[in-house]
Amino acid sequence: MPILTSSALAEHLNQANRRRGVFFMPFAPHHVDRISIESQEVLVLTDQNGARDILYAQSQMGPAVTGFIGTKPAAVFGFVSIWQGVSEAWLIADRSARAMPMTLTRMGIRVMDIAKISMGLHRVQITVRTTDKRAHNWALAIGFQEECVMRKYGPDGIDYFLMARY
Repeated sequence: MPILTSSALAEHLNQANRRRGVFFMPFAPHHVDRISIESQEVLVLTDQNGARDILYAQSQMGPAVTGFIGTKPAAVFGFVSIWQGVSEAWLIADRSARAMPMTLTRMGIRVMDIAKISMGLHRVQITVRTTDKRAHNWALAIGFQEECVMRKYGPDGIDYFLMARY
């Protein structure tokens, strides 16, 4: 299985980025301390300090990167390998990243393209709360398709969409 390291993913993204003041580096747990977490599933599971542990665990299962705007972490994201050719992507974005929707969308497409080629993926999947219209629309914009509704999937019993990009 091809391996994409966090460092290589960050390097690819920095080369593709054209926006001044935006850069990428491998994820480190302390980056979470400076992100305003609004993600409902993370908030339901734990407090801000526990989020660091959850995201660190995910970052150990595949490449993970932090995107910065200036000196502030704006998003952390990565991939968890399920098996050869299939990974699940994850993302926690700060308000500052949401204030740059075109950059976030362009880089989301680029991340998925890089991962598909570099990791030899034929499928990337994500889960999105059915009540989170903004996240659902963004997933569609970067090429994900809705596959099904997973009933009572969330830690709080909320339904989620399973979405995939091929």
